[in-house]
Amino acid sequence: MSSENTTYINYLIEISKSGRQRGFLDLCEIILPNVFTVVFRLVNDTDLAKRITTRTLVNAWDEMKDFDIRQSFVDWIKNEAILFSIEELSKNTALFQISIEKSKKDPEAKDLDSLIMSLPPMSRVIFVLHDLEGYSYTEIVRFFPEFIEDELKTNLIQTRQYLIGSIAQ
Repeated sequence: MSSENTTYINYLIEISKSGRQRGFLDLCEIILPNVFTVVFRLVNDTDLAKRITTRTLVNAWDEMKDFDIRQSFVDWIKNEAILFSIEELSKNTALFQISIEKSKKDPEAKDLDSLIMSLPPMSRVIFVLHDLEGYSYTEIVRFFPEFIEDELKTNLIQTRQYLIGSIAQ
């Protein structure tokens, strides 16, 4: 997962690192939709997604002075948002339930977004991170050290089959 910082983003990062809140607010305006979308897709709850996004941005401001400019800012902040999302999911749901057969299937759900949201949390997280956000299996395993790559691949194959089968019906 690698997105490069542009010259303007680098400028905003530098002035944010020096403590200028306006620069950080400009950065937030640029990345907010992307961060919120990832969080919402992971947690499937608008209010919780807003809280996690806010927590992510506040945390990013607190850690801004330590941000390494050689890193992609978008990747850094999205990784923080993903970690906070996983933390919240672990508190509130059976995160590691990965059986798709047990997922709550909405008979009316025919569009992909609705079907994704009906997935068990772990299957949804793996699908969103890999297929929608472009994270590699290796990068996803860093979020879930208790899994091995083959388990993630198997889950993703099952999830894709479920989604394709549900859309085809």
